[in-house]
Amino acid sequence: MNSLPPARLRSQATACATACAGVLWEALARGRPADRALAATLRENRQLGARDRRLLSETAFAVLRWWGWIAPLAPAPLRAASAAASAGAAAGEASAEAPAEAPPALRAAAWAPLLGAAWVLEGGELPPAAALWVQQAWPGTAIATADEATTPAQRRALLTPVLPAGTPLPEVAALLPEWALPEMDCPRPLDELIAWQQRRPPVWLRAQTTDGPGLLNELRAAGLEVEADPRLPSALHMPPPRVNLRTLEAFCEGRFEVQDLASQLIGWVCAPRPGQRWWDACAGAGGKTLHLADLMQRRGAVTASDIRLYKLEDLRRRARRAGFPNIRTREWKGKALPERRGNFDGVLVDAPCSCSGTWRRNPDGRWTTRSADLAEFAELQLRLLTHAATAVRPGGVLVYATCSMFRRENRQVVEAFLAAESGFALEPFEHPLGGGRTDGTLQTWPWDGDCDAMFVARFRSTACRAPRHAVLHGVP
Repeated sequence: MNSLPPARLRSQATACATACAGVLWEALARGRPADRALAATLRENRQLGARDRRLLSETAFAVLRWWGWIAPLAPAPLRAASAAASAGAAAGEASAEAPAEAPPALRAAAWAPLLGAAWVLEGGELPPAAALWVQQAWPGTAIATADEATTPAQRRALLTPVLPAGTPLPEVAALLPEWALPEMDCPRPLDELIAWQQRRPPVWLRAQTTDGPGLLNELRAAGLEVEADPRLPSALHMPPPRVNLRTLEAFCEGRFEVQDLASQLIGWVCAPRPGQRWWDACAGAGGKTLHLADLMQRRGAVTASDIRLYKLEDLRRRARRAGFPNIRTREWKGKALPERRGNFDGVLVDAPCSCSGTWRRNPDGRWTTRSADLAEFAELQLRLLTHAATAVRPGGVLVYATCSMFRRENRQVVEAFLAAESGFALEPFEHPLGGGRTDGTLQTWPWDGDCDAMFVARFRSTACRAPRHAVLHGVP
């Protein structure tokens, strides 16, 4: 139901369309991550209320999710700038002419077909502003919207009355970049993968307390529709919340972290034990570092490193908030370690990658990632894995992970590492979600738990020499 007066509704729709145009321009024409572009737009428009901010966020990500089908409905300047950026990316070059800082001034109604079509494909009851965009774009035309059970092929048919005359319906596969499909070893039909990619993902939390049931009840009392995964009770999921999770007492006390289920599986594959020494070599902001320390029952030590010092500062804040005494941070630039550094019981290399496994959450990555990036990532991943492996003590564990769906970043890196390093072997492990015993590698797909796609491999050092007792101070 629309509770806004007509004038206020038109004002809201216009303001959102204008702000959304800026976010889309930054993402599709300039290649800026959409979440950062959105955050910057929200900072510049602090007058927007909670309802307007939610509408802007949901609209921008809906357009990016369905861009492969609805690009013909975008204003011509955005289509041209996005196509130029994609062509330059495909060639591995910068565009000959950099796109403008901001989209050209257009009437807000010029964006109505693009924004309205995105909401038609999203399905369900249209927000009032989206219904207004649909009316503006196709006055007097009956436009059907998708429902939850609509298949990708059926959703595509909904575009028949809205695409420009003579424009053929897009292929289902157009919702992923053409080069991406041959890079995957997807075990299920393409339509199923696409269907999962187009669903809004839930929010996953990781309970960081011994009182899981108490935390669950507390979050429910705060109005969250949260449930525990029956296979991993510490993994909690819920629809996107209407409240700011960071304001909750349980968050401020470090009793839960926001962490996707697939990411949580990495910690379980590492399986650190209390009292051990672990190194999270590419820690970033430290979600997996915190999980390792928690699984170790706060006993032992976890060293977290990254080349980005500001990320490590984020980790230090998170560790202080949760009261972890066994986490320390060190800068690591990915270079070879000094000799005789094999003193860690376990090393995790969560390597930089294409992030294709998170395209469900970050759909702009589908249109800004280059196929040429995969070769660059694979070279970097193998180098980081090889250098970090020297820190594993004889008989210790080495874990390699990416949030990627592509074999070139996953199995092929594993194969190249094993071919060059005779002192390691894959170690089979039990699937953390009860899927049986693996061969030492695991590719998670969205249908495994309504989660991201991730890859993980577990190696065991087969070296027999005595361990060296050194520390990771001053690593270059």
